[in-house]
Amino acid sequence: MKSKNREIKRTLLPYFSFLITICLAGMVFAQEEKTLEELLNTKISTAIKYDQTIFDAPASVTIITSEDIERYGYRTLDEVFKNISGFYVSSDRTYAYLGSRGFSRPTDYNNRVLLLINGHSLNEMISGSMPLETELAINFDMVDRIEIVRGPSSALYGTSAMFVVINIVTKAGNRVDGFHLFSETGSYGRLRGSATFGKELDNGMDISISGLWTDIKGENLYYEEYDDPSTNYGIAKGVDYDKNYGVLAKITYGDFSLQGIVTSRKKGIPTGAWEVNFNDPAAKTIDKHKFIELKFDHKLAADKNIVLRGYLDQYGCDETYPYEIDWLEISSNDWLGGEFKFQWDLKSNNRLIVGAESQYHFRAKYKAWDEEAVYFDGNFPFYIFSLYVQDEYQIKKNLSLTFGIRRDEYSTVGSSTAPRAAVIYHPFQSSAFKLLYGEAFRAPNIFEVHYEDEEAGYRPNLNLKPEKIKTMELIWEQQVSDQIFGFISLHNYEMRDLIDWVVDPEDDFLQYQNIGKVKAWGLELGFNARLKNGLWGYTSYSFQNATDSELKENLTNSPKHLLKAGLSFPVFNHFYASAQFLYETERITVYGTSTDPFLLSNMHFSSKNLFDHIKVSLSIKNLFNTKYKFPGGYEHIQDAIIQVGRNFIVKVKYTF
Repeated sequence: MKSKNREIKRTLLPYFSFLITICLAGMVFAQEEKTLEELLNTKISTAIKYDQTIFDAPASVTIITSEDIERYGYRTLDEVFKNISGFYVSSDRTYAYLGSRGFSRPTDYNNRVLLLINGHSLNEMISGSMPLETELAINFDMVDRIEIVRGPSSALYGTSAMFVVINIVTKAGNRVDGFHLFSETGSYGRLRGSATFGKELDNGMDISISGLWTDIKGENLYYEEYDDPSTNYGIAKGVDYDKNYGVLAKITYGDFSLQGIVTSRKKGIPTGAWEVNFNDPAAKTIDKHKFIELKFDHKLAADKNIVLRGYLDQYGCDETYPYEIDWLEISSNDWLGGEFKFQWDLKSNNRLIVGAESQYHFRAKYKAWDEEAVYFDGNFPFYIFSLYVQDEYQIKKNLSLTFGIRRDEYSTVGSSTAPRAAVIYHPFQSSAFKLLYGEAFRAPNIFEVHYEDEEAGYRPNLNLKPEKIKTMELIWEQQVSDQIFGFISLHNYEMRDLIDWVVDPEDDFLQYQNIGKVKAWGLELGFNARLKNGLWGYTSYSFQNATDSELKENLTNSPKHLLKAGLSFPVFNHFYASAQFLYETERITVYGTSTDPFLLSNMHFSSKNLFDHIKVSLSIKNLFNTKYKFPGGYEHIQDAIIQVGRNFIVKVKYTF
């Protein structure tokens, strides 16, 4: 054990040296660059449903800009969150999962996180899932910024907004301004291409549309738990494939905007999850998302604004699990919705928002069958009606109070009320102290409430209640100079009525019940520097202590310490070189074992416009080929799942 600790310390020495270098570089070179100041003054709407800066938002907020995406080579949301303070990512080689402040339950499909695209929610209601990896098949070249709002936000958004709300804001056509093509190739038979068009027409209509296609053959993987001649000696060959495509479009004209998305991903299951035939290419899952939304945003007067929007969403998931015969599952969720929001500046220092939202889920269907029998087949339509109100009062020029509350009525699982409050004090123009309190909930999903299979021993529970969380947070944000921004956050939360499997000791039947309770506290701190010579850097540290308050045990899949850093700098006037580092401590698995701590390093090289039309980039992920694992779920016989080794991606982009 002592030798292992010494090895970890030696591994971390370069990391700490890197952190110190960034901080010293920031202090030495920061003088006149305005890039960071522009970032801090960026108007975001996710935190409070109208435009505010980071300093004024009643939450801890991070903005990832299109420049960040280009410099660091982000292609999916999970790649972004691996480098954001307070978050961590898991993968079971089929889906990626997002953890926040020490909480990430195995195989929860991200149902305690809310994802928006231009303010439109992508979470479905069969399992509450949120796409985090390639199942969200959009071209990140089309992303203007990603707004990340930590903490409970059900007071504005309702269910699932327990730990974070993520809003992907896409570029307007006038920012795309032309026709773009790119192609990629890389490790594991990677092929990827995209076509994008954007333009603002003479009549003021703004159009943007982008299509993406990906085909990845995947790795051949070895799992010692399957090392037997009957299971190909533990080698999963050709079953880690990932094929996806997507189209994203938006049209804006005057007060009206129309947006939509179509995405699809087919992913192989290489781990033998759910005890399927190991190394069988028939084991797969197909996820599809579609929506279309029409929005009207009109200023009635200087002090009044109205927003109306209506939308239609479709989600589908087809799964194949090969045993002696194939077990098939289909999830299908289709819904109509609408929202009304009225903003009224009662006085120059008092802004009121009232709103109402309604959804009718006319198809909430789950079916499981094989060629011999249908084991479950049910459609459970339901509706939701919500009212919310929020008031921001500027007590003094440098002191504000925000209070909001939302009531959600479900036709199936009753109602939930979620309040929140914030006090924000600016002792100086470059400082913000925030005291935040918030509550949030997650309504039980269709699978948890209704799934029944007498032969397999599953029982429904029509009396499930929503999960709930209460959070307190104290934040200090400080602009150290025109080029350096720092923050520190202390948070504490309590979750109750967590929904989890319970085995009835009388008949061994499984049923979802409200049994869990979690208490947690933590610390986050970080710095972001954007210097006058083009040098960018960030560093953060997070401590998170989350425990099951009934079992008096640390939560599974919850690393206590996270260290992250990144550096990006110009090379030869035409290129950028970027490096990112991530260190995390061990996580406890569902089988009581622990993963090893690890340090990951990524490199990315990108060009500016060459010959006015071409950009090229090279990404090297897991530069030192670190062997590391993430905890799996109860569906795996492996306690932890091996992750991707060193790999590279080459991209060429051409602009017409």
